[in-house]
This record gives sequence, structure tokens and C-alpha cells, in this order.
Amino acid sequence: LGLTLAPLDDELRTRLGLETAAEGLVVTAVDPASEAYTKGLAEGDLITEAGQQKIVRLQDLEDRIKEAKDGGRKSILLLVRRGGDPRFVALSIE
Repeated sequence: LGLTLAPLDDELRTRLGLETAAEGLVVTAVDPASEAYTKGLAEGDLITEAGQQKIVRLQDLEDRIKEAKDGGRKSILLLVRRGGDPRFVALSIE
């Protein structure tokens, strides 16, 4: 996907100014040559859903990507939050 991700912990919540109940994966780096970069994903973004299911661990995202591939889909829909604003981003998984 061109993303480096980390599970949300208390330190990251504080650094990003998120409420303590926030869950998801934090984008820690984006490959400038990736589709994620061209679609505007940035360091500090919080991915809270993939394939319309909540994700908390890296394994959750890997499972959703595998399900999408097994289902013959070529992309996965991510729910990304930045500064409290949610938006959907579809990324290719081929």
C-alpha cells in the first residue's frame, strides 16, 4: 500500500491530540511513489476502518486485504481520519 503503519498507543494519541478512546492504525510514513501519497494520505493520519470493518491491529488490516483479494476485489476502502475529519480512500491492493 505504500504506507508504514503503527498501532495507536497512548503516546501516539497524545502526540496526535486524539481522545483516549481513539482506535486504529497511525500512518507513520508514506512512500512518495505510492498511490496512497497521490491520494493525499499523510503521516499522522489515522486509519480506523478497512473494508468497512474496524481495524485496531496491523493483523486486522492484513486480514481485510486478504479477504478483499480472495473476493476478487482490486482495491480496499479505508476510513481515514485527520484532525477529526473522516474521509474514505480506496487503495489498490494488487
